[in-house]
Amino acid sequence: MILDTRNFQDSMEALIENIKAKLVEAGAIITAITNRGQLKFRRVTDRKFPAGIYLQVAFEAPAGAPGVIRSKFRLDSTVNRVFIESK
Repeated sequence: MILDTRNFQDSMEALIENIKAKLVEAGAIITAITNRGQLKFRRVTDRKFPAGIYLQVAFEAPAGAPGVIRSKFRLDSTVNRVFIESK
């Protein structure tokens, strides 16, 4: 996930707890969360947002969970992008 914290007033821990709660609601069992820190984008689509906080979340979930997870974060302004990879 790439997070957009420009208008977020709480701590980073509160944001991560909010993301965890939404993933658990979607049926995911979280195994690890890694905060990769703020990284600059290779291609900037918005000059006012040249870098974002990368958050890597490892979880186990049923087969239909990616669609549910994307729909939960679609309207969340603190989550800029979601990429789900299965292993």
